[in-house]
Amino acid sequence: MFMVLTILFLAACIDTIGATAGTSRAESGSTGSRISLLMVTGMPGGSYHQLGLAMASLWTTKLRKLGIRVSGAISEGARENIEAIRIQDAELILVDALSCSLAYKGAGNFKNKINSELRSITNLWPEAAHLIIRSDKNRSSSLDDLEGLTVATGLPESGNRFTTEMLLRINKEPKHNIKLKFMNYGSAVESLRLGTIQSAEVTSAIPSALVTNLLQPSPQLFSFIEITDTELQAVKERGWTTCQRIVIPPETYPGQRIPVNTVGQNTLLVTTSSLDLEVIYDLTKSLFENVDQLAKFHPAFKGVSLENALVGLVAPLHPGAIRYYREKKMQIPEALLPPNVD
Repeated sequence: MFMVLTILFLAACIDTIGATAGTSRAESGSTGSRISLLMVTGMPGGSYHQLGLAMASLWTTKLRKLGIRVSGAISEGARENIEAIRIQDAELILVDALSCSLAYKGAGNFKNKINSELRSITNLWPEAAHLIIRSDKNRSSSLDDLEGLTVATGLPESGNRFTTEMLLRINKEPKHNIKLKFMNYGSAVESLRLGTIQSAEVTSAIPSALVTNLLQPSPQLFSFIEITDTELQAVKERGWTTCQRIVIPPETYPGQRIPVNTVGQNTLLVTTSSLDLEVIYDLTKSLFENVDQLAKFHPAFKGVSLENALVGLVAPLHPGAIRYYREKKMQIPEALLPPNVD
């Protein structure tokens, strides 16, 4: 299903070498035994993978004395991540808010696959849709410019494949003359650079290293497609209820002199109800006590805070996370309390 990766490249940011590849289940045993957890992230090149490995490395470093080790694994995206939780192949996942909501309710593309055991730990960072088009095909920087083009979206199991399709159906349903090509981000960006496709959608935390690398040599060759307020409202009404306005600030990317109005949604850290309360408590506490170190690795971590921790959560909180938040005097909304927890 997915590949475990050894985390070796984060030492400069997080003080030491991080997690090594290991088992995908927590090891039970006597007190003091090692607990190995697997966190499923995303494809290499994407921010789920990049930032997920930073978190895994941090936890393994900071919680070593408690015997907790977290390894990261690649995956095709949200649907595969949620399936990994369901079949107990992973204990932690990164997932977009919409996919988590649909899976918890058994709706949409998770119809008849309800996963009521999903438990939230925290809201992390927003991910923005970077919809890029070759400048020679750009007429108005709007979705209409994609008519007749080949657009790369995510892999079949990814959340951004689903949300990109929703965006492209706003104005005309369906757009028969837009060809979608399912590709990982690295292949999509390279194909766009070579001109074998004309547009690509990269969903990522801001800034995206892939987008930066694409634009760095010749920013004039590419443009951003923008999403209007009317289109944002339309896509929310069509079912992407977690969609929100995101503005990419000027000068974020080479040659980008004006803000880009796009959309996106929150990234959530999610686990399963079966994981030990103390383990989730330790993970939650360690994350929030070391956000400053993570922010040195990627600016997206600057938005990870207790103030934002409960924003946009769509599945009940894990009791271990609740314990930590209550220690911090946070009020837990009743809707986020799992069954049998007051």
